[in-house]
Parts: sequence; structure tokens; C-alpha cells
Amino acid sequence: MSVPLIAELKRRRVFRALVGYAIVAFAVLQVIEPVMHGLRLPDWTLSFVVVALAIGFPVVLALAWVFDVTAGGIERTLPLRPQGLGRLPLALAVGVVAAIAVVPAVAWHFARASRAPAAPTAPAAPSVAVLPFVNMSAAKNDEYFSDGITEEVINALANVDGLRVVSRTSAFAYKNRNLSIRQIGEELAVATVLEGSVRREGNALRLTAQLINAKDGYHMWSKTYDRELKSVFAVEDELARSIADALRPKLLMESPLAPQTTASSEAHDLYLKGRHFWSKRTAEDLKEAMGLFEKAIALDPTYALAHAGLADCYLLLGEYSSSRPADILPKAKPHAYRALELAGDLAEPHASLGLISLYDYDWATAEREFKRAIELRSGYATAHHWYAILLVTLGRFEEAQAEAERALELDPASAIVNNLVGVVFYESRNYDKAIAAFRKTLELNPGFAPAREVLACAYASMGRKADALAELDQIKASATEHVGMRAWILAVAGDAAGARALMPELERRPGLEQGHPAALGALHGMLGDNDHAFVLLEQAYAERDWMLRDVKVSPMWDPLRKDPRFGKLLQQMQLD
Repeated sequence: MSVPLIAELKRRRVFRALVGYAIVAFAVLQVIEPVMHGLRLPDWTLSFVVVALAIGFPVVLALAWVFDVTAGGIERTLPLRPQGLGRLPLALAVGVVAAIAVVPAVAWHFARASRAPAAPTAPAAPSVAVLPFVNMSAAKNDEYFSDGITEEVINALANVDGLRVVSRTSAFAYKNRNLSIRQIGEELAVATVLEGSVRREGNALRLTAQLINAKDGYHMWSKTYDRELKSVFAVEDELARSIADALRPKLLMESPLAPQTTASSEAHDLYLKGRHFWSKRTAEDLKEAMGLFEKAIALDPTYALAHAGLADCYLLLGEYSSSRPADILPKAKPHAYRALELAGDLAEPHASLGLISLYDYDWATAEREFKRAIELRSGYATAHHWYAILLVTLGRFEEAQAEAERALELDPASAIVNNLVGVVFYESRNYDKAIAAFRKTLELNPGFAPAREVLACAYASMGRKADALAELDQIKASATEHVGMRAWILAVAGDAAGARALMPELERRPGLEQGHPAALGALHGMLGDNDHAFVLLEQAYAERDWMLRDVKVSPMWDPLRKDPRFGKLLQQMQLD
């Protein structure tokens, strides 16, 4: 019966009518989205058009079955004699073919919608990425000032309840990159993008900003501010308020969006420059930032943000230089406490105190301070990052993963945050997911040695010796300070001789270049020298070596776990 039906459809020119309708429908779908955006039509307009076009298919089918267009006009098509289609009901024929026509059309629409990146670019909650403001000043060394303005606007907007703001690290990853606003919006999963420029001539300041819909590229708001430099705080606050008003007109913001803790524009200028260097996370840049924060404090001893910045510099020196954490903690604490005393509503000093408590093995205080920092500023990616580290230390992996994912949501382009996600998986021994996360980190920053090191550890822990050694081969000796970890990877990979060969070199190097005591202890444990291992672990405990934090959970310590001294170490660190 199928052959006569097809023959009858051809005779009645149904297929020709359907092809013509399909061409028209396709053309309509191609132009409807630009028209929607141009006329500011609601998003459901597209779905309405698709459904209407789908309903039109059976209508066209029925009309084509009954009528035909001839030279004489529209005429009714006469049925065949009984030897043709027979008594096949018209309704059945129309229904079958209509189903065949409509189902693919509707399925195409929803499949296309599921593939499109619209969901992340238009999140339910208001969201914004603040791109680095372009420095239009004659003095090119004023770029730190335009970067500082950008960071202050980010911080101000991050304090708006209900507004998701992409962190500084991810936003600055797009500096000097020639990408469309739509691409940036899709990659950062934000609905809006703020861009602008800063021109500084003497005491005159011109700041231009524009807020753009990331989905269609249309301007939602723009404004130019001409002010004296002494009123930079007011400009930042006014700018943040205007943007928040454009995003959520019903927001009530009667109090300042971000606390300004100094009246000195010069001190604030130094603070912005200090944060610029602090964000680079190298020993040299951290020391440069420290000098700038100290100058800001000299100008205004009550400048809370500068005290918090100086505390953060000391804390990061424990990881990015040869400084021993036990030596730098007494220098960080007074500034963190002073910042808290001056401005208790700042998230930064609470996060700093949380990290200080982490070094001191005071887990309860660390958790309280991290939670307080997040409560004060939920968009502070660093607080989520450091809190995730604490949760890994305590073996609370599900919570750690949630905090790491939150940090990643706030700072998606940060290699450090992406690496954190992999570390959480590695420490929980979910090696496949860890490897995927580290690979993503290395896509963002191929030269990020910490990711490649722990990636090699993950391969080694899985018994994939060749892959682990291949990762080691891609790390230049000068690109990594953790020589002890490199030797440990060789030992895990089965190259005990290669690991032992590094020992003389390790012992000749001072400070961090010699390797963390904790990493060296793990290496000796892997090589079966438990006595020497525990001597080094006691040293690591006394020096507050940050690599000792994961002693409760990390595969690095497995060879030592059966030794009674290991249980005593856990008790000493209150991790039993």
C-alpha cells in the first residue's frame, strides 16, 4: 500500500508543496533571531514561530492533497479510480505524512537549542564581567591606574547582593585580546560586559564606561565622567551604582557599595599599584607590592585595605619564595588584625586570618574566618579558594569540590583556580577527573608548572609511569621550585635510582630550592627511609610548611601511614 500512497502524493504534487514550504520556513528561521534582537522581542518569540511553522506543515499537506495550482488557477484534485489508492482514508494519509513532517522540525529546534551556548550567556541571575579599562593617558606607565580602577569597580559590584561578578583574574585574561563581546560573554558565562577607558592628565580624570548585552552586542548604558583626581572614590562608587541600576533597577543601595577606607588619593593610588603587582604571584612582584603597601600605610596608617594587602603579600611569600612560613607569619598577623580592627566589614582581612589559621593548624578558626569572608562578600573568589583548601585538609571532599567550583564560577580563566579543582580530585583519589582538570588548566596556561607536577603525580599514582615521566620531561628545571616533588614522582614511577640521584643536588640548595621539608619527607618515605622521613616531617611541622597540610588525605603519604609515628603526627596537627 505504501507504493500507491507515495505515487498519489507525487501525483497531487504534495512533495513539491512541502519542499517549497520548508524553504520558506528555513528562511524565516534564519532572519527571526536578528529581528527579535533588533525589536527587543521576548525570547519566547522564537519558540512561538517554530511551533507555528510546525503546525503549518500539516495544513500545507492537507491543502496540497486537496488542491493543486494549475494554469487555470487553484483547482480541486480529483481522486484516482479504485485501482489506485483504493479506500485508504484521507485522514490516515494526512496524519502519517504530517507526523513525518512535523516531528523532525520540532526535534531540530530543540536539538539546536540544547547545543546553543545561550544558557551560559544569559544566566537567570544578573551577571557582569568588567573588562580591563583601556589606558588612554599620555603616560603609558599609568596603566596600573586604569587596571586599579577596573579592580575597584569589580570589588564594588561584587558587594551588590544578587549580582554575579567575574573575578579580576578571569576578566584580566581578556586584556589586549581581540575577541567579540559575544565570545567573551559565552566564555565567561555572563549576560553583560562592561568596558571602558581612563584618561588621566595631571589632576584631571576622564572615565568612559559602557555596559553591553553579551548576547546581542547592544549597548544597555554608557556614560562619561569628568572629575578631579581627588574625587576618584566618588567616581568609582557612582560608576558601580549606575551599572547595578542598569542591571537590576529594583536594587536598593543606600549604603556605599564598597567601603573606602582612606581619604588620601595618593595612598589609594599606591594601593591600586600594589594590588597590580600582588596579582602576578611571583616573589619579585610580591616584594614590589609590599613596598607599595608600606608607602600607602605611611601616608595613611588607618588605611585598612593597605594593611590587608600587606598581610596577603607576607602570606603568599610562604608559597612563592624561599621564606619560611614560620618566619613570615608573625609579620602578616599584625596587619591582618589591624585591617580587621579598622574595617571589620571587609572580606579581605577575614580571608587573610583564615589562611593564617590554616598555617597555624587552627582548623576551627580558619573555617570561621573563611565563612565570614564569604558572608561579607560572596563574590570573593580567593575566600572560596582558600576555604576549599581547608576542606581538603580535613578530608571533606564534597564540600571542597563545591567551594572549588564556586571559585571557578567566579574566576573561570584563572589557572590557579582551575588547578585547585584538579587538586581536590587528586587528593580524593579521583584520578581520571583530576587528569581532565589539570589538562584544562594547562590549556589555559601551558607553562603552569604546578598543574603539570600534580598531573604527573596523578599518572604515577595510577601506575602510568611513562605518562608521569613524560609530564616531568616537559617541566624545565628552572620552571619549578619543588625539586623534592619531582624526585618523589620519579620514586613513585619506579625510578628509585633517579630519585636518589637528586638527593645531593637537593641538599646543596638553600631554602625553598632545597625542597620543602614535607616533600623531602615524603620522598624519604617512598624510598623506605622512615627515620629520616619523620625527622623532616617534624621540621615541616615546626616551619608551618604548607605542603604538610594534606598529610591526612594525600597519596603522597601512603608509604608512611602504617608507621605509629604517623598517627602521632596527625594527633599533633589535630587531624586524627
